[in-house]
Amino acid sequence: MSKPCPADVILQFVVEQIHEGHFERVLALGFGWEQIRFLEALPSRDLHYLFNVAEHFIALRIDIDQAQSRIAIQRVAEQQRLRETQQALLRAGAPRQLMIEIYGWNATYYCAQRKFLGLADDLPKGGRPRTPTPEEEDRILRDWDRSADRSSGERYLETARRAQVTVRQVCQALERHARAAEPTYLPHRSPPGTALAARSAGGDAC
Repeated sequence: MSKPCPADVILQFVVEQIHEGHFERVLALGFGWEQIRFLEALPSRDLHYLFNVAEHFIALRIDIDQAQSRIAIQRVAEQQRLRETQQALLRAGAPRQLMIEIYGWNATYYCAQRKFLGLADDLPKGGRPRTPTPEEEDRILRDWDRSADRSSGERYLETARRAQVTVRQVCQALERHARAAEPTYLPHRSPPGTALAARSAGGDAC
């Protein structure tokens, strides 16, 4: 069984583009208007002959920019790593507010991604999720410091894995630690970040 010649593929593409009216694409390949009109009017039986001899007048050359290809491959790898980190965060219990702050998601996208991963039924339906114990909180703060060289998403994920807790519990421990470090405010005045902490402590019902 003979292999299809790349020249055949190119000629087939050229003929299809001509009959679809995309002459600019054919011109960009180096064909002239005389050749385009000739191919446009050529009967099918004569086209078959041209396909058989196409390798004699069509040469395929691929020029790869090595520097640009490395950049493109690196970007694809980064996007893949980002997607894997985001999905791992969701599976590890990342709350909606965290994904909004780190990745700019909105509530609809958050719920859609959880549904895509089959996690929609695991969303908390009101009430407060379990807070970390003092021992868990100590592990969280210790492992959080150890992961300082990671990106934000990877740092939350790595901390949760090392401390053997959920990402939501990591958020709770960090928020409680931040509140404890804040200065005392006058009565009837809420310290900065109180509203955010309250939202993160609650559920993520869609």
